[in-house]
Amino acid sequence: MPVRSGSKKLSLSQAAEVYQKGLAAYETGRYFEAIELLSSIDETDTLSGTLARYYLGQAHLHYGMSELRAGRHASAANHFSAARELNPNTAGLSRYIAGCYAGQGRFDLTVAEIERERDADHADADLPIRLAHAFARDGQRSRAVETLVEIIDSEPHRVDVRLQLGLIYASAEEFEDAICVLQEAAELAPLNAAIQQHLGLALAAAGDHDQAIEHLSVAQKLQPNDAYLALLLTLAIDAARTTCIKLAIDPETSQLETVDDRSLEILGELITEDPDFVDAFLSLPTSDVDSEIFAALSKILERALERHPDYADLYHHCARVHQRLGLTESAIIQARMAVQINPRYVQALIQLGRLYAETERTGEAIGRLKEAIGCGGDYPDVHYLLGELYRKKGHSDSAGLEYRRALELNSNFTRAHKALEMVLDS
Repeated sequence: MPVRSGSKKLSLSQAAEVYQKGLAAYETGRYFEAIELLSSIDETDTLSGTLARYYLGQAHLHYGMSELRAGRHASAANHFSAARELNPNTAGLSRYIAGCYAGQGRFDLTVAEIERERDADHADADLPIRLAHAFARDGQRSRAVETLVEIIDSEPHRVDVRLQLGLIYASAEEFEDAICVLQEAAELAPLNAAIQQHLGLALAAAGDHDQAIEHLSVAQKLQPNDAYLALLLTLAIDAARTTCIKLAIDPETSQLETVDDRSLEILGELITEDPDFVDAFLSLPTSDVDSEIFAALSKILERALERHPDYADLYHHCARVHQRLGLTESAIIQARMAVQINPRYVQALIQLGRLYAETERTGEAIGRLKEAIGCGGDYPDVHYLLGELYRKKGHSDSAGLEYRRALELNSNFTRAHKALEMVLDS
């Protein structure tokens, strides 16, 4: 990363010329070039030097934002730190730097940055919430709780703080405390869907299914188009039935108990319109209830396919859910259907390639992955997998080419580095 050297002495005319070039780069969004140019101007009290320092700080800020959006947290943190050194009064930099450290899993440094922000005059109202979650992620749960309790004591009507305290208790599986705090929040804001949802989930985790259904029903009525809430409510009702607990559902939601087919159709339509729905579930970590959740999701997708048999996305989602359930052959059939409908469906081709690789169909896996790359799936993990398949077949030269391409796309791809070294040593 370019930094201000302050060592290259420029004449006033040279500094002015470099400043104009740097400013032009900055104004056209070429922030890295602006950093290189403006950092070459030595620190003087001249107009060019003063302006260069300001715009250099701004260029670091904007370039840091682009690095942050790209997920390059360490680089972003360096640029934000440089921006703060140049323009210490710029608001929000501690927050950005804290986000970078959180992205790297350095929650001790995240805490330090948020505390630094707390000491500034421009600290925002949600800072205690961010600080509490940083403490929790750093393993300091008691300090997380103390931080939020202090705010509740001083600002008793802060519903958002109670909600976050409830989430911290729930994440530590302290469900009684979570329920208590979330009930207080619900009394203050009975029409807050997020509070009703998380209170319902905490009650369900504590085994109180009838109360869980009551609060999830309220949340679902407040947000009737939220497919995730509708599925949570369906699962809660199923859980209550299987544990033989008498349901206590108010009249407005009791029809959900008797029209499950229609509920499935409604959820299917919501999934069809919202492709991120399935992604949200598949991003959940593996748990003991996977079979229940994904079996229900599979049923919803299959119902949606009956109504939309020509939707490649639905077949692709169904294949992913079947794969999560361990139904590999069924997943292959669904992925094939997605590709049959849309032969250039990159994600479905990649998935099919992975499924073939899992089932030792190496030749078919290579063919599908090459098709995916040809359709735009020029991704480092795809090239890495292709390299592994070539290596398995004994084609070391082809494997090496794929590992090299993976590293061109992502120079920090550790597995590709090691694999390439193994190929070169063989």
